[in-house]
Amino acid sequence: MSGATTVAPEGRAPADAAAPAPAPASTRAAAPLLAVAGLCGGAGASTLAFLAARHAAREGDRPVLVADTGGPSGGLAACARVAVARSLPRAAAAIAAHEPLGAGLFAEAGGGLRVMASAPEPPLDVAADAAARVLGDARGAHRLTVVDCGVPGGALSAQVLEVATHVAWVLPATLGGARRARRTLELFAPRPDRRELVVARHDAAGATAPTAMLKELAAERRAPLLLVPHVPDLAEQPPDAALELAGEALDALVAEVLR
Repeated sequence: MSGATTVAPEGRAPADAAAPAPAPASTRAAAPLLAVAGLCGGAGASTLAFLAARHAAREGDRPVLVADTGGPSGGLAACARVAVARSLPRAAAAIAAHEPLGAGLFAEAGGGLRVMASAPEPPLDVAADAAARVLGDARGAHRLTVVDCGVPGGALSAQVLEVATHVAWVLPATLGGARRARRTLELFAPRPDRRELVVARHDAAGATAPTAMLKELAAERRAPLLLVPHVPDLAEQPPDAALELAGEALDALVAEVLR
C-alpha cells in the first residue's frame, strides 16, 4: 500500500458547505467538527488528526483548530510539538465551575493552525453541557475543528462523537486491525445526521488485510474508505514528509469534510 486510495460508497447525500467568512456569532453557521477515533490501540488517531488539521489549514482564510480529549497519552501534543496548560476537558471543567478561561487556550502552530492539547494528564470527567459549549465556540471561531478522541471510551470522547458532524474511524490495515475494528464499530451505530469515513493506515508490522475486507468494513458504515501509507513518527520528525506521503488521502479526507 505505497500510495493512498479512496473508495467512495454509493448513494451519499451532498455534505453541508463549509462556514462562510467570519460573521457575528448569532448569524454565523457553525463549521464542521471532525472527530478522529481509533478503533484499536495504536491505530494512529493522533497522527491523522494532526495531519488532517495541518493540511486543512493550508487552505482558506480562517484558522483550523485541532484538540484532543486529554488523558495520559499526550499523543497530539507530541505530534504537534506544542502543548497548552489547559486542555479541552480542563477548559470545560473551568466553564462548569464558572471560572474565567483567560488567555492561552490554544497554541499557534503556524500556517493558520491552532493546537489545544496538553502534556499527559489524569483523565477528567466534565459536564456534557460545558463540553458542548467549548466545542460550539470552537466551531464558531474556526473553519474546521478536529478532535483527536483516541480510542473512544470516556465521557468526553462520547460527547465529541455525539456532536461531531463527521467521524473518521482509524484502524491499522492489518487482518488483526480489521477484525478488532469491526468489533469496536458494533458499539457505535451509524447515524443519518453524521457522515463517516473509514481510514485504514498501512502497518508493515502485521499481515496486510485484503482491500476487499476493508471495503466491506467501510460499506457496512456507508462510508468512503481511505487507504493511507505509512508515515514517519511525528514525535521524532517534522511533519513535512508525512504530509507529502499522505497528501492524496488528506486531500480526500479534507474535501469530504469541507465540501
